[in-house]
Amino acid sequence: MTEQIHEARQHLFAERYRVSSWMHATNILSSLIQDHTFCTLWLDDHTESFNTLLLDMQEKFLWVDVPLNFPQNVCPESSITIIARLDGLLSGFRSNIVRMEKEVVVIRHPDALYQLQRRQLYRVPPTVQDPDQVEVYRQGAQMITGRMQDISAGGLRILSRRPKDFPFLPGEQIPQIIFGIRDSAPLHMPAIVRFVDTYAADISGVILGVAFQDPPAADQEKVAQYVQTRDREILRLLSIGLRSSAKAEPASWKGRIKRWWET
Repeated sequence: MTEQIHEARQHLFAERYRVSSWMHATNILSSLIQDHTFCTLWLDDHTESFNTLLLDMQEKFLWVDVPLNFPQNVCPESSITIIARLDGLLSGFRSNIVRMEKEVVVIRHPDALYQLQRRQLYRVPPTVQDPDQVEVYRQGAQMITGRMQDISAGGLRILSRRPKDFPFLPGEQIPQIIFGIRDSAPLHMPAIVRFVDTYAADISGVILGVAFQDPPAADQEKVAQYVQTRDREILRLLSIGLRSSAKAEPASWKGRIKRWWET
């Protein structure tokens, strides 16, 4: 499962992303079924995800292909989340399992469907003038400081020293990270470690990918607005560079534009 899907799960289901037209929502579900689009499914009390397909739809129910290695003892009414990519948009819904059959999972027709443009999950680096220090407060381990490499509406990529007590591990719950963005007081958010990479230039360093966990809506909106502003700044800078190759890139930007299109 991609990091983009991880991040979508964290904030796709905000009211502002809800598809307002019942007909449009029905058409999206129909397209997922007809196009045999692979979907990512979570049981909401599990961290593991599963690949699956939507098979059929009726007024009250959806039929979902039983994913490989899917638990066989899932209780009726277990909550699930399903997300897929469709025409450049991330589409998803929440529902409940009605029953398990031999080769299908029967779920309730969702009450709402949500769509998020891929652009809204873009990662952007801070400028050298922007705050980039991050404090990572761990459970049962020392606090670690690091530098923000990039940020999206759903999480951060952090460069930090390798911990001296306990190593970071994917899936580790972080009770609190504190970081700053332009024109904002420091933000405090719980997070989960999604990946840990060794920093190539320094064997003592690590790069962490962390996803926000149930962040306050107001703080997440601040982050989303900052990401959008930075994305526009980067596009504007690139446009200037493309129109006039004679103009040198400002020194403050050198090496700072990194993979803003990646998610």
